[in-house]
Amino acid sequence: MMDDRTGVKAAKVCGAFVYTFLLALLLSVLFDFYYDLNDDTMIKDIVSGAYTGQPSGYCIQMLYPLAWCLALFYKAIPTIPWYGLFLCLCQFGVVSLAAARLLLSAQRARAGFVAAVVLTVLAFGVFLREFVVIQYSVTSGICMTGAVFLFLTTPPIDKPAVFFRRNLLPLVLVVLSFMIRTEVCIMLVPFLLLAGMAKWCGENKIFTAVNFRKYLTLIATAVLCIVAVYSLDMVAYRGSEWTNFRDFFDARTKLYDFYGLPAYENHQEFYDSIGLSRESYTLLENYNFALDESIDTWRLEAIVAYQEELARPAGGENGLHNTFGFVSKNDLRGALWLYRNQVLEDFRAVKNLVLRCATASWEEPAGRIPVSMAVIGAYLLYFVTGVVMTRGRMRGIAILRILCLFAVRSILWMYLFMVDRVLDRVTIPLLMMELSMLLGFWRCDCPQRVSSREPKAARSAAPLLCIAGAIAIAAVFAVNLQNVQYEYSKRAAADERWNAMMDYCRKNGNNYYVIDVYSATSYQNAPYSEKIFTDVDNAYKNFELCGGWAAKSPLAKQKLEQYRFRDVQSALCASRTGGQAKAYFVVHVDKDLDWLVQYYEKRGITIELECIDQIQTNTAERAFDVYELAKK
Repeated sequence: MMDDRTGVKAAKVCGAFVYTFLLALLLSVLFDFYYDLNDDTMIKDIVSGAYTGQPSGYCIQMLYPLAWCLALFYKAIPTIPWYGLFLCLCQFGVVSLAAARLLLSAQRARAGFVAAVVLTVLAFGVFLREFVVIQYSVTSGICMTGAVFLFLTTPPIDKPAVFFRRNLLPLVLVVLSFMIRTEVCIMLVPFLLLAGMAKWCGENKIFTAVNFRKYLTLIATAVLCIVAVYSLDMVAYRGSEWTNFRDFFDARTKLYDFYGLPAYENHQEFYDSIGLSRESYTLLENYNFALDESIDTWRLEAIVAYQEELARPAGGENGLHNTFGFVSKNDLRGALWLYRNQVLEDFRAVKNLVLRCATASWEEPAGRIPVSMAVIGAYLLYFVTGVVMTRGRMRGIAILRILCLFAVRSILWMYLFMVDRVLDRVTIPLLMMELSMLLGFWRCDCPQRVSSREPKAARSAAPLLCIAGAIAIAAVFAVNLQNVQYEYSKRAAADERWNAMMDYCRKNGNNYYVIDVYSATSYQNAPYSEKIFTDVDNAYKNFELCGGWAAKSPLAKQKLEQYRFRDVQSALCASRTGGQAKAYFVVHVDKDLDWLVQYYEKRGITIELECIDQIQTNTAERAFDVYELAKK
C-alpha cells in the first residue's frame, strides 16, 4: 500500500501538473500562440512537409534525431501542429517540473502557495511574451534554465546511485536543449558548470570518493549523451550534398551574423579576384543570393577569410578587430564600455518602469527591460537574505556565489557585445538562466537560514521581502501584458498581409513564386509569421524565399526539381512550355527592382518586368506585387 508520505508527494506532483495545465489554458484563452520569426515557420515547414511536400528531418537548425522524430509524427498525423506543440510542451513542462520541485520542498501549505504565486508571476508575468510568442532558441534556453534550477534544488543525497537518479530530469533537459538549439545550449554551459561547482562545494566534505563518483558520473553521462546525439546528426548529414551545404551554411552565418560584407567600392579588386560582380554583390546585400548559383561555398569562405585578414588589433579598415586571434566587431575595450552602458541603462529603467506603471503609459514596448528588472530584483533579494541577514560561513558563500555568477554573466555579455549579437532571442535565455541561478541559490539557502541562530526579526523579514518582490514582479507583469497586447496589434496587421500572400499562392497552385527576402521578413517592424494552433495548414507551399538559411540546400534544390526547374535564375525568366509551371517574383508594393534587371543584363539576358497581379488584403489594401520576367 502507498504510505501517507508517498501519497502526499504524488498529490503535490499532480497538483503541479494541474496548476500548469490551468495556466496554459488561461493563456490559450487570452492569447493566440505565435511562432516568433520566419526561422521557426521554416523549421515547421520542413519537418511538416509544407516545404517539399514530404516531412523531413533535415531542418538544418535542430539536430537530426529530434527533427526526425517530429517529422515522423507529421507523417502519422499531418493535421496536428507537432512542432509548435513540442515547443509549448517543453516550455510548460519546465514550469510544471519547477512547480513540482517547489511544492515537494515546501514543508507547509502556506509556503507551497507562496511558491506557486511567485512561479506564476515569474513564468507568466516576466516571461509572458516568451510563452505565447514561441522562439526555438528561447525554448532551448528554458530547458537549460529548468535543468539548472532542478539540479540546484535537488535535496542533499549521499548515495551516488540515488543522486544520479534524482538528477535524470536535469540531464534530459540539457540534452533536449542541445538538440533544439546547440549554440544556445553551449552558450549557457558556463552557468551549468557554476551550478555544479556551487552544489559540489555545498557538500559537508568536498573531496571525497563518494562526491567524485556522484558528480563525475553525472557529467560523463551528459557528455556521452550529447556526443551520441551529435554523432547521429553528423551521420545523417554525411552525404556530399549536405556536407557541402553545411560548409556553405557556416560561411554564410559567419559572414552575415558576425563579420558583415566589406563594401564593394572599397574592395573591388578583391571581389574581381574571386569573380564576384557588382550585381552579384547586390544579391548578397539584399539576401537574394539564391538567384545566383555562382555565389557558392568557395566565394563565401573567401570573403570570410578576407575579412579576417583585414581585421587588426586596433581595428581594421573593415571595422573588425582582432583580439588575440579572435575576430569581432568590437574590441575588448569597446565591448566593456557597451556592457557598462547596458548595466547603467537597466538600472535607469527602474525609474522609467515605475513611471510607466504610475502613468499607464504604454506607447512603446519595453523589450527585455522587464526581464532585466526581475534579474536586478533577484540580485537584491539574494543579497539581502544571503549577505545582510546572515553571518559567518553562509555570508561568505553567498558573497562568493554572487561574485562568480556576476563574473560568468559579464563574460558572456562581453562576448555578445564584441560580436555585436545582442538580440532578444539570445539575451533572454541569458537573463532567464541568471534569474534561475539566483532563485536556486536562494531556495537552497532557505532551510539553513531557518535553522540558523539568526535574530527572529531578521528571519521574519524574509517573507516580507518575498511579498515585496512578488509585488514588483506583478508590476512587471502589468507592463509585459501591455507589451504583448501592443505586439499582437502589430502582428495582426502583418498577419493580414502574409495570409493574403499565402492564400494567393495556394489558389494559384500550378505556379511557383519566388519572394524577395526583405519583402518577406516584416511589416512595420512586426515579423511575418504564423499562428501555431489557429488555421493549421501543413499543405505544400508553392513559394520560396530568394535567400535565407535554407537557400541552396538539397531541400531547396528538391523543391525546384518538382517543377523541373534547374535553378532560380533560369526558372524566373523561363517561358511556360509544355504545361511546365511558371515562376513569378513577389515583392512588397512599389519596390525598386533595377538590381534584378541589372543582374540579368550582366549575364547577357535582357528581361522586361511586368506586374501581372497584385495581392490584396481583405480590406483591399495592396500588400505585394507579382512580377513576370519576360526575355526580350
